[in-house]
Amino acid sequence: MIRVVVAGATGKLGSLVCGLIARQPDMELVGAVVSASGGHVGKDIAPGVKASGPDSIRDLVREADVFVDVTPASAAEVNLRLAVPSGINCVIGTTGLKDEFVSELDRTFLAKGSSAVITANFSIGVNVFWKACEQLAMTLKDYDVEIVEVHHDKKRDAPSGTAMKAAKIVAEATGIESIVCGREGMVGARGREIGIHSIRVGDVVGEHTVIFGGNMERIELTHKAHSREAFAEGCITAIRWVANRKDGSSHSMAEVLGL
Repeated sequence: MIRVVVAGATGKLGSLVCGLIARQPDMELVGAVVSASGGHVGKDIAPGVKASGPDSIRDLVREADVFVDVTPASAAEVNLRLAVPSGINCVIGTTGLKDEFVSELDRTFLAKGSSAVITANFSIGVNVFWKACEQLAMTLKDYDVEIVEVHHDKKRDAPSGTAMKAAKIVAEATGIESIVCGREGMVGARGREIGIHSIRVGDVVGEHTVIFGGNMERIELTHKAHSREAFAEGCITAIRWVANRKDGSSHSMAEVLGL
């Protein structure tokens, strides 16, 4: 039985992950962490599991196999600094983590011999989308590249972590160094850059399009998420994959999916 603690348990994704864990024959939700100030501490999350604040993390992870964090980056840094030193394996689905902090995590995973999956997006489709972006970029190195991402009107960050990951993948494959988020004013001719454009409307779960444009043609690669359950299902896959690993390193969803 894989015993799991979820941080962000009352969020849109976290609540779905908790619900899915409860339905897995090989998993058990043993802890649920929420913001201390959000009014959810003490709320029933699953039979026998009540939401608790971050100050409970050190105690909760002692009885768990995997710590899942799907909170915003600022909260995740606090949570992970409490959880990771215990040597517990982690699944981290948070965008916006600073590179220095990820390096700090990697040093701790190595020291403790624990393992983690770190991703900007758990969706199987998105990870295949990223792989396709890489393959197209390697073939179309001289094409212009633009990215358009659409999300619901309550999304906190822009551009999305998924769009930024796509841009970095294309940049590495093509050698393009400049990533521009939106354009305004007299910007002149388009330079050797990747442009990212963010749209926020209604209740859109998430749409990403990468456009590769030449002088006489273009290719548009699009992924559309119809439900957050796609992300939650991917998180369950990551939990199961990392649960028994103790290799002292962090991994991507591409590794989880064999891409």
